[in-house]
Amino acid sequence: MNICGGILEIGGQERLVSKGKVLMIWGLLFATTAQAQPVIDFVDGSNLKSLEETFQLDFEWVDPKTADESLAYSVNELSAEDIARLQKSPLVEIVEDSIEIKAFGLPNDPLFEKQWNLTKINAMTGWEYGGEGVIVAVVDTGVTPVKDLNENNILEGVSFVKGEKSWQDENGHGTHVAGTIAQYTNNNYGAAGVAPQAKILPIKVLGKFGGGRSEWVAAGIDEAVDQGAKVINLSLGGANSKIIKNAIKKALAQDVIVVAAAGNAGKRKVSCPANTKGVIAVSATGPDDELSPYSNYGKQISISAPGGNKKKQGGGILQETVGRDGNHSFQEYQGTSMAAPHVAGAAAVLISSGITKPEEIKKALFESAVDLGAAGWDPKFGHGRLDIAAALQQAPAKPTPVANPVKRITAFASGAILMLALSGLAGFGRKWFTALFAGFLSGGFFLLPMLGITEPMLLGPAVTWVAAVGFVGMIWISVIIPGAAVLATIPYPAWRWIGTSVCAAWTIHFAGLLVTNPFGFGKWEIINLGLCLGMGIFSALVHRVMGADDGRISR
Repeated sequence: MNICGGILEIGGQERLVSKGKVLMIWGLLFATTAQAQPVIDFVDGSNLKSLEETFQLDFEWVDPKTADESLAYSVNELSAEDIARLQKSPLVEIVEDSIEIKAFGLPNDPLFEKQWNLTKINAMTGWEYGGEGVIVAVVDTGVTPVKDLNENNILEGVSFVKGEKSWQDENGHGTHVAGTIAQYTNNNYGAAGVAPQAKILPIKVLGKFGGGRSEWVAAGIDEAVDQGAKVINLSLGGANSKIIKNAIKKALAQDVIVVAAAGNAGKRKVSCPANTKGVIAVSATGPDDELSPYSNYGKQISISAPGGNKKKQGGGILQETVGRDGNHSFQEYQGTSMAAPHVAGAAAVLISSGITKPEEIKKALFESAVDLGAAGWDPKFGHGRLDIAAALQQAPAKPTPVANPVKRITAFASGAILMLALSGLAGFGRKWFTALFAGFLSGGFFLLPMLGITEPMLLGPAVTWVAAVGFVGMIWISVIIPGAAVLATIPYPAWRWIGTSVCAAWTIHFAGLLVTNPFGFGKWEIINLGLCLGMGIFSALVHRVMGADDGRISR
């Protein structure tokens, strides 16, 4: 950390600060680092009073919520003899000094709007499962519920940072990480995420300036396990901490997947906690699939994932986050902190697909990874770069969802009634036939699962193409298809009913979206609904005015 020149370095990145703020920042950070005191990890479930009587010392829990894990400070100043006595006691698992922990990869460059990273790892394939219902703990600077994070998928969080009771993010790092995991996807706003249906559990262990303590991190890991997290993301690190490693050991014993960032020093040394046995350690790659210049690497690396390289145009990782001024915006970050949540999100997707055992999840991730660098495993890329589509090939077949019969019947009837009205306006012959056709499009095509066909099976390649060229959302959530149908049929009187029917079906579809998804859909669906209905009326009026030149379908 260099404060002399008005520059604050955190997690390998630099941020310019005014000279007037330097002393304030130094004071706040010094208040944190000056409290480096021994942390005692007693045997789980220990009684505080009994410990005090046994050792003739006064203790306090690191946080009231760490009582079950018995993570404590000594109120008294410990002598060398006290520490030796504690270390030898069977009531104590670990004694070590509190260690400073930092976030990896803070923002420093302008916004670019392409999420090359999601295309690179084939994240779109995982949206069929989306990590639905899987709790992913973001052990970081907290999470602020920005607009592009589904508020229904953010759980009540916890803060272990002294002096910061709120679990919400005052830094931006944790919110950005949470966005990569579960940014609200397919909602016509902002960016997308890897596992948009996952539940985010915010665990705040780093303060507003990106710093924290090892015992806070350990407490956060314990809390994540207690709250049912299946995946824990650790986009942070520092010196080796037995306290953190012990907490991870307990989490792994509970079949929790732990994913950690390798570190941003650009050297052959994997940071703690990524260097812990059993953790999925993630190095960072850029848009060119090369190791990012800042990324650490080494023998503990499990896999690599996009972390960004902002030396390449548009090479950062884009998500919505919050600044220290409280304003929300889309920002590009880079760092192994950004790589780790890609893997955490992928783990959530695999769990929701039916692969639930940690070793099977690791096997699916590692064996499907795209081999980079030297053939086979290597210290820079591990088993290779993450590929969600390939990993999902090991997932069990997903049961065909059953569409709601009431919604199907409502959609069918609404489409048929609207088409009857348009047929009457146009003067189409065989009105009941055209009504049944429109009803099938409204209640059948958009709810194909009841017929045993899922939309991704039919339109997966199209969806992938749409996402690859920068659009968010399924191809049918637009006026492209009804517009094309009208343009293709309007010159041919005998087939105008088809274009009109498609417009009727898409109108009902958009009406359904507005009714059933009020949070995720709004003005664009209203506009699209109006355009679809308008094109249907236009097609009907053209037929009414121009008439038909044959009698096969028309009057």
